[in-house]
Amino acid sequence: MRYFLAVNNKQLGICLRMLYAERIQGFVETVMNGKGRIEFHIGIAVDDELFEKLNRRYKILIS
Repeated sequence: MRYFLAVNNKQLGICLRMLYAERIQGFVETVMNGKGRIEFHIGIAVDDELFEKLNRRYKILIS
């Protein structure tokens, strides 16, 4: 399963809004990284082509 990585609440909100606009339901997993910080992994079940398209859009939105 591929996922989007959000390192703060703002990125999490951006990702979820982007997925909602595409009518894609994802699931969020909260993970503690090696530095002791919380990360959010937002997984979706789509094909590779759509994931790459969404991932490019997500990278632009969080930059």
